[in-house]
Amino acid sequence: MDERKPRPGLIGPLMLITVGVLLLLNQAGALPWRVWGILWRFWPVVLILIGLDILVKGSRSLLVYIISLLVAVAVLGGVVAYTIHQSRQDTSTWQAISTDSLREGRQDADRGDVGLRFGAGTLAIGALSDSPSFVEGTIEYGQYSAKARKDFGLKDGRASFSLEAQSPSLPGSIPGLNIGDRWDLNFTRRIPLDMSVDAGVGKVEIDLSDMKVAEFNLKTGVGEVMVTVPAAGQTRASIDLGIGSITVLVPHGVAAEIDVSRALCTVRVDKRFVRSGDVYETSDYHTATNTIELEITCAIGTITVR
Repeated sequence: MDERKPRPGLIGPLMLITVGVLLLLNQAGALPWRVWGILWRFWPVVLILIGLDILVKGSRSLLVYIISLLVAVAVLGGVVAYTIHQSRQDTSTWQAISTDSLREGRQDADRGDVGLRFGAGTLAIGALSDSPSFVEGTIEYGQYSAKARKDFGLKDGRASFSLEAQSPSLPGSIPGLNIGDRWDLNFTRRIPLDMSVDAGVGKVEIDLSDMKVAEFNLKTGVGEVMVTVPAAGQTRASIDLGIGSITVLVPHGVAAEIDVSRALCTVRVDKRFVRSGDVYETSDYHTATNTIELEITCAIGTITVR
């Protein structure tokens, strides 16, 4: 009877080592979190590695095993090296291919709903200074981007605004090209808003400090997120991130209760928030006028609250 010891697999150990090294560099601050937004575009490499794994397990030849191992290391190493190189490129070289301007009047609305679905790139949200508009802003499109779909309506004194990124014409485009969008949106500070943001990959900066936001929900896949919560009023909010970093700024004078749910996330919280399990709370939360009730969920990355 021909019995042979099975060859150890390739894909499992290599993937674990690669992911572990990248996460270590992320945590040490030596590598930006946007590396994961570039890396996911190379998902077909996983199929190559699986094929090599099957080839190795079905062969008795030590030479085949060694060659397959070298090929797997070379392919995976090349992908990672290219991804790291691209993630460290200066993003200031990004250039818009086309630009749209946004402006919608508030009219007689006394409340508003905002729904945003952002694909990849940079998203910035802030407050209008002194304007009768409901929203003003610009959308800059990168290479291969499709025009975003906008909708605005007013019913029974409630304004509703939605903006949705459309799929790029070449979704498998090679990282390093002039891809992704830049949205710079400013909303009224005169009426209360409920805001929901769904972002894919990239950098998200949201400053709600001068706005009246009763409900705020942010969900993003991969990237860097910075949110400044409202400085006045009572707000309920949630932030859900797959891979990356979350920074939450709570203005002084705002009492907070923050519930953190994490898998492989490092948590850093300012000392003015008292910890009880996974909940961080200011001492005056139950008596203060201006409050934020926040839930943060993170799979892999860092959470900073200050």
